[in-house]
Order: sequence, then C-alpha cells, then structure tokens
Amino acid sequence: MIPPPESEADLLARAHALCSMTAGDLARQLGRDLPGDPVRAKGKVGELIEEALGATAGNQDQPDFPALGVELKTVPMDALGRVRESTFVCAMDLDQAEHEEWETSRVRRKLARVLWVPVEAAPGQDPAVRVLGRALLWSPTAEQEQVLRGDWESLTGAVAVGGIEEISGHMGAVLQVRPKAANAAVKVDLFTPEGILLSAGPCGFYLRARFTSALLWELGGE
Repeated sequence: MIPPPESEADLLARAHALCSMTAGDLARQLGRDLPGDPVRAKGKVGELIEEALGATAGNQDQPDFPALGVELKTVPMDALGRVRESTFVCAMDLDQAEHEEWETSRVRRKLARVLWVPVEAAPGQDPAVRVLGRALLWSPTAEQEQVLRGDWESLTGAVAVGGIEEISGHMGAVLQVRPKAANAAVKVDLFTPEGILLSAGPCGFYLRARFTSALLWELGGE
C-alpha cells in the first residue's frame, strides 16, 4: 500500500511523475488488471490514479486526501484538450436540502481544493492506451465560488420546496444536478415542506464540461 502524501508539494510531485504515462503502464506498475472494455473499465483509471497517489478516503464522505483536504478529480479529455463530459462532484442529499447552507455544504467541501488529473480518452478507446496529463491544483477564486454558490442555492432551493421533478440538466451556469443511480428504477422517498411524499431517483452535483475545460486551460497557462 502506497502511503499518503505528506504535503501538497509531495502530492503534486507524485502526480507530475504520472504525466505522459498510459493507464496500462500504471496498472502494470501497481500490479492491477485493467479491463479492455471501456464500459467495464469505467472508473478504473481513476481508481488506479488514487492508489498511485496514496489516496485514503475510499468511499468516505471526505476529501480523497483527508490530511491535506484535497479532492482528486480525474478528467477525460479529447485530443484537443477539451473536457469530454461533466465532472461528478458529490451526491445530493434530497431529504436534507431544506436544512443545508452553502458554507457547510458537501459541494463546497469537495471543491475547496482539487487536484485535477487530465486523461486523454477517445470514445471507445482501449483504456490501457489512455495517456495521463499534467496534474493541476486548484481552489475556487472568489468569483468562481460566487457562481458555484448561486447555482447550488438555486438547485437545492428547488428541491427544498419539492421541485426535484422540475430540475433538469439545463439548470445552473456551471453546476448542475443529474441522476446518479446506475439503475433508473432506484428511487428515494422525500417529503416536501407541505408533507407531500415524492419519489425520486438519487441525484448528484456535476460541474459542466465547458466550465472545467476553461478552468484547466487557464490553470495550464499559469
């Protein structure tokens, strides 16, 4: 087991050492298997990177590197350096929406400090040949946090008044809410403030691809 990094500098040095390595090379280095089917391998490249960097949080509700307060986000990109899909931030607690505040929200904790690791990944490509890019550390600027907060308050506010069924992927400038369950039949029950019982699928917060693309371009040019 690889020990956790002792500092942000240690973490970044480890991440930079992975730059230009293929996912297949990393899997062999760690003695892990990597399925050749992109569907079966979904999430596996991210898990390999977590292991290589010494992430310890697992499925716990805390940053991937708890001692440093840093979250790891693996981002699939095309050959032109554009992010291919929205980035999962965290699950949404539908039944707690009316009680939450931005300052103590899970979204804010998850995005307070992020290590982005780009991975060049073409659709249908063998995961083993995907190339890891140069990792970047980020914390939201005051302006970025203001936009994130506005989206978060609008989305959680809609849920708090029983509007989960009205939320669509089109809402939110940079942050959106999308279904999270792999099976559409999975449902959770929640009550509106009026006591009306609703049944809805589990949802998660995601960063829009255009936001993440612009962010990584900006960080890469610094």
